[in-house]
Amino acid sequence: MAQSEFRGTKPLPYELRQHCAIYFEEKLYSQALTLLLNILSYGTPTDAPAYIPAPQHLALAATLLVHPSTTTRAKSKEEKDSASAALQLLRLTLQLVGPVSSKLSVAFTFTHFESSRHGGQRKVDEQTTSVSGFDDDETPLNLDLAKSKALWSRAEDFWHVIWLEYMCLAMEMDWTQREKMAAGTDKSEDLLKDSLIWKFIDTDTAGYGRNRRILRAIFADGSATALTEFREVFKNELKEQQQGEEDTKTSNSRKRTEVNIDEDEYGDYLFQDEDDSDIPDKSTRTRPKRARRGTRAAGLTLVEEEAAKEEEQKAKKLADEAHAKGDVAAYGGFHSLELRQRLLSLLSKVSIAMPKTFMPTDALYHLFVENIRHLPLAIFQTFVSPQTLPWMTADAQSTLCETLILRMRESAAPTSTDVYLHQQKLQEYYLPYSANTASAVDNAKYSILLEALIILLARNNALRNTPILRESVMTGNERRIAKAEAEIRRNKASRKMEGDEWSWLVESADRLLYLVEEILPLVGLSDED
Repeated sequence: MAQSEFRGTKPLPYELRQHCAIYFEEKLYSQALTLLLNILSYGTPTDAPAYIPAPQHLALAATLLVHPSTTTRAKSKEEKDSASAALQLLRLTLQLVGPVSSKLSVAFTFTHFESSRHGGQRKVDEQTTSVSGFDDDETPLNLDLAKSKALWSRAEDFWHVIWLEYMCLAMEMDWTQREKMAAGTDKSEDLLKDSLIWKFIDTDTAGYGRNRRILRAIFADGSATALTEFREVFKNELKEQQQGEEDTKTSNSRKRTEVNIDEDEYGDYLFQDEDDSDIPDKSTRTRPKRARRGTRAAGLTLVEEEAAKEEEQKAKKLADEAHAKGDVAAYGGFHSLELRQRLLSLLSKVSIAMPKTFMPTDALYHLFVENIRHLPLAIFQTFVSPQTLPWMTADAQSTLCETLILRMRESAAPTSTDVYLHQQKLQEYYLPYSANTASAVDNAKYSILLEALIILLARNNALRNTPILRESVMTGNERRIAKAEAEIRRNKASRKMEGDEWSWLVESADRLLYLVEEILPLVGLSDED
């Protein structure tokens, strides 16, 4: 039997689990996480079995990594340090013992719908208020961030949050490890059904509607429609703590009565709230408020209120402008696009391995096309270009590009019966034709897809610079440019709107010709098959 790439594991002793639980419940997050890190890394040089964090610890670490109280609105150094310590613990666990042995499928369980909307969560919380139940991997720790305020109970499912490179890496490693475990067995699908990615796919809602929602989540762009469907998980999660709030707290702390333990003088520490960060908003109070008559919350002036509104409007306007222009920033930048493509690649692998359980590959790629086809040009090129985001395999990338071409190609083009892409198919059925519309945008996208196919074939040494190939490229370039130019001449509004798109089309045509004439090895007419 081949040696495992991960260390063996053993559960934390009861005493250590109790120590960690107490640290967490006292909100000493970084101390608890540091203790777990030290325990996990102990004995690494000897490859001895590692004491692994309990699933409850990993679940809480994931919440600490993204919760506003430890990120955007962290008040103390303890809270600020806990997010980075949580990421270290999650990464080290994944690296040393792997996703299967660390029970990530248990730790990363969404419980939003396990409790009813009418107090079910409260009942669950009441049943798990003790520090007991350490042998139960699914019993949450006794603090709000592990129960009602946890990521796993606040979000509906994974597709509601889609977050972090770590989660992508965990799902990829988990799928790869389970594929190895399933190789050569007669129950391969049963093993793959235990994977993280399938657990997140297999929600209560099944069928085509579920699959379409998954794709909408992956391509969510911050538009009003996307924000309506995928709302924020934590209240005001992007709102940062203002500098004035920190200064006020600092000045107030200086005014506290001096502490003298010998004289039983504790200042005002005994009367402090346990955790101000648990209060979601200044307006939330246990005491009922009278109807307002032109008054404001204490410390909030009319000028401050107007400034806050103006700042919010400016941010919204910038987001709308970025989205309208199709900037990569509107989709979170290249790093965000990379994570989206990695998720598409994972879905493709699941579809190939479990076509009946999940969905057939061709149906999945039609969903890809449905969401990619109408993306802004810059985003579209990023998704389909193999040299920009190389996370999909060459086969998956070519399938995606061909599916897009078949959806966008003009109706006059003939249809090939060949399943696989090769030079003759490219130069006879794809290169000489244009998009099925006269817009510069669609023809630029079609040309960009042809660039991608040429690069993919060239990488596999399956393309040669022949006279027929060059003629196909030039014919297609002229056809697409003439078609778009005629539309622009007929419509002055199109000329104004498609100026940038026209540049994309012309530049792509130049690149196509350059790829064929300057990059590919030259073959004479007599050498062609």
